[in-house]
Amino acid sequence: MDMVKAGMVGVVGVLIAVSLKSHKAEYSAYVALAVCFVMMEYIMRYFMQILSGMEMLRGYLQDNYTYLALLLKAVGATYACEFCAGICKDAGYAGVAGQVEMLGKLYILAMGMPVLFSLMESIQSII
Repeated sequence: MDMVKAGMVGVVGVLIAVSLKSHKAEYSAYVALAVCFVMMEYIMRYFMQILSGMEMLRGYLQDNYTYLALLLKAVGATYACEFCAGICKDAGYAGVAGQVEMLGKLYILAMGMPVLFSLMESIQSII
């Protein structure tokens, strides 16, 4: 039912923003921003459910949960960059949105380097 509510909030928000765009463009941007924050609240609800599932998974991993923490940081960074880039695109700053997306990709790549190094060490120890 939450998906229906979120979808309706999105559609109604976009319709209001489009109708305001011809009269007061700045109000249109504010409505779009408000809809984005409402959607972020829905996203956070499901993210918290995933986080509680990850906590259960953490119990199975005992003390070796560094990779799980990296995974959660990467997912959070992805959501944050996508959210910010979407807002920038809606405001008409596609160039800034592209740079935010590029930063997110590089951040995730940099976070994955320790995992890659660990994998390479494991392969070398096998050989």
